[in-house]
Amino acid sequence: MKAMAIMEHGGPENLQLMDLAEPVPGDFDLLVETHACGMNPVDFKKRQFALGGPAEFPLILGFDVSGVVVGLGSRVEGFQEGDLVYASPSLARNGCNAKYVLVDYRTAAQRPKTLDHNGAAAVPLVILTAWESLYDRTAVEPRQNVLIHAGGGGVGHVALQLARLRGCRIITTASSEASLALCRELGADVIINYREENVVDRVLAETDGKGCNVVFDTVGGPVFEQCFQCLALNGSIVTITPTQTDKIADGLFFKNATLHCEFMGVPSIFGINIESQGEILRQAAELIDSDRLKVRVGRTYPLEDLAEAHRYQESGHTTGKIVITVKD
Repeated sequence: MKAMAIMEHGGPENLQLMDLAEPVPGDFDLLVETHACGMNPVDFKKRQFALGGPAEFPLILGFDVSGVVVGLGSRVEGFQEGDLVYASPSLARNGCNAKYVLVDYRTAAQRPKTLDHNGAAAVPLVILTAWESLYDRTAVEPRQNVLIHAGGGGVGHVALQLARLRGCRIITTASSEASLALCRELGADVIINYREENVVDRVLAETDGKGCNVVFDTVGGPVFEQCFQCLALNGSIVTITPTQTDKIADGLFFKNATLHCEFMGVPSIFGINIESQGEILRQAAELIDSDRLKVRVGRTYPLEDLAEAHRYQESGHTTGKIVITVKD
């Protein structure tokens, strides 16, 4: 089968178009013919180094897929050949930058009826990350002040909508005109241009000096350290990017606060509560089909231009999601 893969860790120039063996479904697997796949920061991180453990080469990246079921494992339930599905393939296996990919059926769902493959491929990883962060980890509630960093990004613009659906007051950060416009379109209550304003000062001004009940960090580094200053007493921070800092203990202790780490790859890697992700995608499809949730596609590339897509993703200045078309 046609696949874009790497033979060693390194830069985007390591991505090569190869002819590899078609994968064989295990008992719980769907064999999915890939029509489109989404891109996420985890793609370039796994390309750069052995994220999550040693890799076997050739390594195929790509962890958002929309496609057609063409094969079934012996213990698969609820799916049949010909189904249009979407899913986030396990980060511990080869991904979907290829003609075919294996997906545990418990992590998959029927594709939203109102989306084509390109639109559906943009959804799984970001909706799983944002949903688990705001609904499962921190359990946001109506009227809470919720700060979402990088509200125009892939995860951020989905998190913004999920918080809005729960009736939260949403404060978000952005800088580019496209990201600022997207945050406005999606209903953010307060949008802070972090290149022009002091984020902490503005957050405190917007919350009468109290800070936010929930702070969602999608950036890491100095932004993560800034989260403690934006946090309310008894509040919660959830981060999707691990950051080494000595500020965690004091930042949480003196506010009686909690810190949650969200890595959406855990259920499929370790086989724990794996069916929860399929259920999230089923609920997300209902929200999408009822026009209550949108996932914005920022740029689209053919599979042959995957290296260029990696460079753009790695720039850190994306708005919405990047989608890779595999089958016309």
